[in-house]
Amino acid sequence: MIKKNLSGITLVETLVAIVIGVISVAAILFTFQTFNRTYKTVEARVGMNSNARNALTQMSRELRNTGRIDINWIHTRNSLSGNQYLTKFTSPRGYPQYFAGADFLQIFYDESPTSRIRIDYGLKKYKNSNDTYLARTYMVLNCPMPNRCTFPIRNVDQIFINNVEDFQVVFKDNKGVEVSPVNSLAGNEGKENQALVKTIEIYLTVRSKNKIYIPRYGIWSKKIYQQIEGRDEDASLLFLFFILYISSCLFK
Repeated sequence: MIKKNLSGITLVETLVAIVIGVISVAAILFTFQTFNRTYKTVEARVGMNSNARNALTQMSRELRNTGRIDINWIHTRNSLSGNQYLTKFTSPRGYPQYFAGADFLQIFYDESPTSRIRIDYGLKKYKNSNDTYLARTYMVLNCPMPNRCTFPIRNVDQIFINNVEDFQVVFKDNKGVEVSPVNSLAGNEGKENQALVKTIEIYLTVRSKNKIYIPRYGIWSKKIYQQIEGRDEDASLLFLFFILYISSCLFK
């Protein structure tokens, strides 16, 4: 009679394999969630940077035209040379409809002998919300003939940049010294100071629309979460590799 030695997997080995499998799946899910959060973070940051960069590019073009005077301006009694073409207030002073604590910026320039541009920048709240955005008001003063002027274009309080928490403006002269005040409330000083401004610095605080990181893990996972938040994205990969390596060794 021929005897055959039959060998199989014991109950202990089966339980160990199941536990390792569960841990491996949990590690894979954890890694997927980490990559998903990282992707959303990068996507949110890229969106914020892109929107702010495009808006600031447009704003810089407009600011360079500040105070431009057309020598053929038809409305001779209202020349920019004798008026306030550059204004900065800290809200709500001057323009109370804007968000308190942030700056308000207003510029004028002649686009042609018959049209003048007015642009306002300031923080405003969304409707039914305490969140704020950078609003832009664009107006065109059209004067086809002296003493006859209209506003054919009045785009008031456009959403220029979303989710802006702070907006600060700094005027500096050609030596880098801050120029202040520059507004009509300061009288002649405010009007004379606008001619000293050579540089306009814009400071924005922009946040993402949604929260980027939302911790939902226990004590051990919170440590990994903090490492990932601190740009140590390899932590979860090393953990996953460690688990899979142990699994392969046990099943040999």
